[in-house]
Order: sequence, then C-alpha cells, then structure tokens
Amino acid sequence: MTWLDSGIRAFLLAQGTAARWLREELASLKVRIRLTDGCIEELARAADHAARRAAGEGASYADLLREQIGVQANWVRRWTTTDEKTPGDDPVAQDFVRIARNYALPRPWKLSEPVAVARLQPAWTWAADFFPPQAAAH
Repeated sequence: MTWLDSGIRAFLLAQGTAARWLREELASLKVRIRLTDGCIEELARAADHAARRAAGEGASYADLLREQIGVQANWVRRWTTTDEKTPGDDPVAQDFVRIARNYALPRPWKLSEPVAVARLQPAWTWAADFFPPQAAAH
C-alpha cells in the first residue's frame, strides 16, 4: 500500500465512511434486518483488513474497500435470507460467521416436509415396564 493509500485509509476510517458505505450497500440489497452499530463497525473493520491484504494488486485502497464492503453486505444478505451452510475452508466466510454469531444475526430456518412415520412398536414403550401398585385388598 502506498503512502497515499495509507492517508486515504486513515481519512476514510476517521470519517466513518466504511460503515456508511456498508449501510448504503445493505439498503441497496434490501436487507431488512437492523444491525447494531458495533456489528456494522466490525464488518467494516473486516472489509478494511481484506482491502489492506489486497492493496498490493494495483487497485486503489478506496476501490478495494468499496469492493470488500460489497462482499460483507452480500454475506449479511445470504446469512439473513437463507440457511445454507458456509464453506468451512474459506477464512473470509469463517470470519463473517464469527461476527454473525457474536452479534446474533438471525437466520431463517427451513422446515422439513412432514412425513408420516410407520412405527413397529407403540410410542409408549418407554413405560412398558411400569406397573401401577395394586390397591390393597380390604
């Protein structure tokens, strides 16, 4: 990262631009879940970290940050609209899962289709060995 990119990074982070961009991106993706300020800031820090890692590839830091903000917003949209599993070998996905669980981001639950089950034994077999005490004969 060049000294100019370092200065731009400091300015963007000081102004809270990454958090604002993330909120705007979430709104454009129509994410209805309200995120806390702490969650937004942590997602913005994760985007900043990813942008700094990719900064040596020739693109400007601001462009990389904007791209990583989009990645984070897409993760939030996927997390809050589907219950698909995240890849276990993707460190970006695992970092997002850690943040999502830390801030208890909700997930939809896919209910399985009801299926009739044929039982060979009655369901009350757990009490098959129970015999009530006999009433004493008078």
